Amino acid sequence: MRKFLLNVVAAAMLCGGANLLAQSDTIRQAQQALKDKGFDPGPIDGKYGPKTREAVINYQKQNNIVANGRLGGETYERLGVKRDAPGEHMEAAGSEIKNSYGKGGKEIGQGGKDLGHNLKRGQVTDAGKDFGKGVGHGAAKIGVGTGKAAKSAAKGVKDAFTPSEKK
Repeated sequence: MRKFLLNVVAAAMLCGGANLLAQSDTIRQAQQALKDKGFDPGPIDGKYGPKTREAVINYQKQNNIVANGRLGGETYERLGVKRDAPGEHMEAAGSEIKNSYGKGGKEIGQGGKDLGHNLKRGQVTDAGKDFGKGVGHGAAKIGVGTGKAAKSAAKGVKDAFTPSEKK
């Protein structure tokens, strides 16, 4: 169980890390676009600090966009900043999690069903064993899927660090 939880945390951190990398690149592009249009975002560093926020608000006001200071769809579009779609490795990580949790949940459910049948027959010991097997098999499937998801997420992070030929 401990290994399972560590895998979940690792996968979440890896996915979040790639998202932060992509986000900082997008923010850097937005900062450059703001600067090119005469709005001072401060240093072009990919960090959404107070100067960048102020530049975004001023740009939004001047361009009749809701001046909320957030870099969102319309602001990015008007600035001409294209945001990258999630990488295929990150999508694979999500699919692995979804599939393994679905399969694991079915195994756990089957263990519960077997528990109920055995209890009905008065077989308390067998009921506990069947339920334990269902939970064990289900958790194992979830753990395997989480491990695969973590590997896919790691590849996605590697992709974020390694510039592709397509860019």
